[in-house]
Amino acid sequence: MMRNALLFISIFLLMHVQTHAQQILLQNVTVIDGDARIAPRTASVLLRDGLIRKIYTSASRKLTNTRIIDCTGKYLVPGMMDAHVHLATVLDDDLRKARLLTDSIISNMVRHGITTVRDMAGNAPYLAALKSDVRAGKTIGPDIYYAAQFAGPGYFDMIRRSGRDGDLGNSAWYKAIIPGMDVTRAVKEAKAAGVTGLKIYADLDAQLIKDLTVAARKAGLKAWSHAAVFPCKPGAIVAAGVNSMSHANDFAFQQLPGDTLEIGKAWQALYKKDFRLDTLVQIPLLQEMARKGIFLDPTVFHAENNRMHSAAIVTRLAHVHGVKVVAGTDWIYHTSGEVPLLQEMLLLQSKCGLNAAAVIEAATLNGAQVCGLTDRGAIRKGMRADLLLLSGNPLQDLKLLFQPEQVFLNGKKLY
Repeated sequence: MMRNALLFISIFLLMHVQTHAQQILLQNVTVIDGDARIAPRTASVLLRDGLIRKIYTSASRKLTNTRIIDCTGKYLVPGMMDAHVHLATVLDDDLRKARLLTDSIISNMVRHGITTVRDMAGNAPYLAALKSDVRAGKTIGPDIYYAAQFAGPGYFDMIRRSGRDGDLGNSAWYKAIIPGMDVTRAVKEAKAAGVTGLKIYADLDAQLIKDLTVAARKAGLKAWSHAAVFPCKPGAIVAAGVNSMSHANDFAFQQLPGDTLEIGKAWQALYKKDFRLDTLVQIPLLQEMARKGIFLDPTVFHAENNRMHSAAIVTRLAHVHGVKVVAGTDWIYHTSGEVPLLQEMLLLQSKCGLNAAAVIEAATLNGAQVCGLTDRGAIRKGMRADLLLLSGNPLQDLKLLFQPEQVFLNGKKLY
């Protein structure tokens, strides 16, 4: 018995030392917070058990069992977030093959500093398994939050006609919503599938959008919407009080005549050569968004690639009028090479009037907040240690964010 007791004590002491040896002190680093209002500062940041345990702004006391990394001349920023991705919208029939591809994609995301993503509609069981494997350390990738797509039956019929098959419109995560149905039950079923929010998408009237927003909030979920949910204009979405609105270009639909819109004719109007954005129409909507705390997910890179140049103008106005901008791409990610979030952030700076600190906020703190997350997006005591160590100042060159010297994911040094 004594021998067993000594063995137990030895194992306990070994585990105790190993646990504390996992402490990392990033010493004398320039900290750039996710909050653009906070000026950069020199500090030493202590990481342990996946969290930021302490931030020393003066000399730290002597620490034992700590790996000290001299970060003099280096910069520390929160891990970035792409708030509009699609990892599981169209999957290969061979799920093993699909996972190999997805695992390579998300590994490349992390290598380029993306530590969290908001997936804006996809196969929920697939995303749940992916999220679980990432959190268990079986797969290297960003932390994943995902949505259920809610739309009218006409939308899902259109998708089927385009060649997509599957149980579209009849699952908890792809749900056809019709007037008179029990939306509270539909929202609860979506929550049971692990979603963080609803993607309010298309073919819904103004009352249903309001009902879904209320039901989502009561269930503890977020209401994430397209800026235009045909036949509804952006004004109806703002009035519903959703949490975020995607695609800044959609605000142009507000100035088209009529209380509601027919989708085909509306898009034709926007692509006419003589179309001009009437900013006097959009500004009151943006002011109301700011008052209600509705985030804008503008997807400017997506818009610019589709000749939708109103997106940059609307995003600039949104920022001026106090709307919180979220960096999301709605674009294809590859298994290697440059990631589209870089292009989104460069456009936010060059075309939308956000300075570098505001752009970083859009890709860190605002991304966390749009998902209701309070444990990331900034460098504070008690937050997740999802961090990027950079060799240069990203406030002078945003490209440096995507060339991290080290990535810390949940406190673990990866690259």
